[in-house]
Amino acid sequence: MSPVRVLCVTPFGPSGRGGIDRLYLYFRDFLNGQTLDGVEVHFARARGSASGNAWMATFPLILIELAWTLARLRPDVVHINFATGGSLPRKYAALRLARLFGARIIVHFHGQFIEDQIAKGTAAGRLFKAIATGANRVVALGDVHAAAFRRIGVPEQHIAIVPNGIPDFAGDAIVPKPRHAKLEILFSGLLTENKGMHLLIAALKQLDERFTDWHCTAAGNGEVAHFAALAKETGLAQRITFTGWIESATMLDYMRRADIVALPSRTEALPLSLIEGACAGAALIATDVGNVRAIVRDGENGILVARDPDAICAALRRLASDRELLARMQAASRAVYRENFSLAAFAERLRTLYLETAGRR
Repeated sequence: MSPVRVLCVTPFGPSGRGGIDRLYLYFRDFLNGQTLDGVEVHFARARGSASGNAWMATFPLILIELAWTLARLRPDVVHINFATGGSLPRKYAALRLARLFGARIIVHFHGQFIEDQIAKGTAAGRLFKAIATGANRVVALGDVHAAAFRRIGVPEQHIAIVPNGIPDFAGDAIVPKPRHAKLEILFSGLLTENKGMHLLIAALKQLDERFTDWHCTAAGNGEVAHFAALAKETGLAQRITFTGWIESATMLDYMRRADIVALPSRTEALPLSLIEGACAGAALIATDVGNVRAIVRDGENGILVARDPDAICAALRRLASDRELLARMQAASRAVYRENFSLAAFAERLRTLYLETAGRR
């Protein structure tokens, strides 16, 4: 029997490196070393390289490119990864196009659930619901999103939970980590207020009033100049290093060195930065949003905090002043990663989903 042909659609396709594409960069690397039994995976893009709203001008060409790929490949399954914002019209168009070619559809949600907009019937809410209810299978990253999909009318049997997975880049790490001269704190991600960089800076200012043996790295692009200026105004210019955009390998080096990974976001789905932190054996400090609880086990491998500087600082102080607790949480993070978020487990869950969706299981 011929393998199930799958076309996996991500924002930037095989050339992508950030966001959703970062997850599939890991998956493509995994596929380069081995095959998925009974499945053949190909990749396509849905956005292109245009920045901001300029995607609208180039999107017709992207659709033509996608149509050509569908006509040439004739996939059994089209796996569409989507978020909110501009992703919704692009992925709805991709879904309708894939239907024209007779493919069965998986939609895989990675963003902020907009249940309020669905209830109000906004344009974004209608598109989101049309995507979720128009697919053969819907992938949720965890229980929180699975429950939300049920509430908006997606049948239980259509929902699959597939947590993100990453390669074990820290399998040779010593955990708990050797004690550094300074406590190493890492923020990894887009530097925006939504991700809480301003709150982390305010928390670090409070921490500095009692504990001086720490250093923070803010690794990522976004509003780098703005937050670097804020750190300088706060008197922390020498304590916080802003890297700007860095390649994945460099980011993982920072993860290996980090004692703590902090992410005080307003919204998240299942953030890769926390999974990477767990893999690297870091204690985790994060807000209780989206499916974060699947990664951060409060009191076990990290601390869930309210989204304010006082709470973030209290968590940092607790770990800075109790190195035995920090060591236990670091060891627990590695265990959480191995049990739930390995790349092999992610690939096998997708393989099973592809076969089921194609009617081969």
